[in-house]
Amino acid sequence: KSVIGYLSESPEYAGVRNGLEGAISDGFVEVDTEGKFKFVHDKVREAAYNLIPDSDKKQFHYRLGKELHSYCDGKDVGDTIFLIASQINHGKEWILGDKDLSIAIAELNMKAGEKALDGCDHKTAYSYFGAALSLLPNDHWRSHYDLSLRLSFLMAGAAKSCCQYDEAEQLLRGISGRTRCFEDKLPSYFLLSQIFQAQGKVVDAYNTCSFVLLQLGETIPDSVTPEAAKTMVEDTLKMYEEIYDDDWLERKMEGNTLRTLIKIYNVMAFSSYFCKSYSMVVYFTCKAVQLSLRNGICEHTPLSFLQFTGNETNDDDAVLCYRIAKNAMSLQERFDMATQIPELYFNFYGRIAWRFEPFQAGIGKLRQGFEAGLSSGHADMGLHCAIQVIKTTILSGANLSSILKEIDYYLHLLKTY
Repeated sequence: KSVIGYLSESPEYAGVRNGLEGAISDGFVEVDTEGKFKFVHDKVREAAYNLIPDSDKKQFHYRLGKELHSYCDGKDVGDTIFLIASQINHGKEWILGDKDLSIAIAELNMKAGEKALDGCDHKTAYSYFGAALSLLPNDHWRSHYDLSLRLSFLMAGAAKSCCQYDEAEQLLRGISGRTRCFEDKLPSYFLLSQIFQAQGKVVDAYNTCSFVLLQLGETIPDSVTPEAAKTMVEDTLKMYEEIYDDDWLERKMEGNTLRTLIKIYNVMAFSSYFCKSYSMVVYFTCKAVQLSLRNGICEHTPLSFLQFTGNETNDDDAVLCYRIAKNAMSLQERFDMATQIPELYFNFYGRIAWRFEPFQAGIGKLRQGFEAGLSSGHADMGLHCAIQVIKTTILSGANLSSILKEIDYYLHLLKTY
């Protein structure tokens, strides 16, 4: 339903359609091809708006937003939620005077921010989450714990996607200091490790994950010998052959802690590549795969399998690893994994599939991974996809001049984002 439709149901704005018909007759407003009302010119809109005294404009927007909110609360209003939130936010001074209303409008802004995230508009989401946090009472962590936890985490995620890393880190450390149990801290520690990775602080990312594993009762070796790593790979491949079947595919991993654990292993495998030995990379990829094989699949299983197969360099296992990787990619259909596309495509098409599939097919997918990384707020992984595009394009025998143009294109987009 349109905004006019919602307002028409309100006693205060019941005559809005008649007013618009009059404006159309007078030549100030017209109806476009989509049936929407619009002013015939920006100057007309500006003149109409200036009829409202400056001292009344805040209240005008606030009353309009509040009226829309009262009729739309609890309904799926689509993109109209942005208009409602932006209008009612003009009345912050009145909202803060009513504790119940301030919580309701904070939740409205949170929903608007989540809607913006669905459309990959991270800056808009960041703005709405900030507005929501500003409406919470001083004791909100005590009086509205669940809302505070969710909203602070969403704000930190949006800040990270907007490259506001210091603010994101501050928010996450604030969450860690106020949560009631360690399990509530886990998503924040994971996001913090991603923030460190995005800045190239792989040692900090590794240490953050190490701390989490220790708190969960896991032991982390100081080092792993090449012989031990080889044995772990052999054991993991054997375990896969024994366990992977239709029954295992129907078995879902239970518990947030296990799912967090596999995410942490994935981060540590990536970080170890830059700050530890290759054997440590193998250790963490094997631990992640074995955890999933023992406990069932989750949305992080595909990435763990891809990291494992991408690091296996034994040619004798190449065909088996390619089959494992293909099976991992097929699991995308079972989960909402849109935000993982950059990592999945980087690992599969950039590190595994090129040995078995045409270069051009992989190049196209890696380009999609780059674009998905920028739109989802994971520009760092998008960069890795772009690097693999360049490498694979060179191997495919493409013209060097065209490759240079593509490099300039990637650099321009990365600088922009």
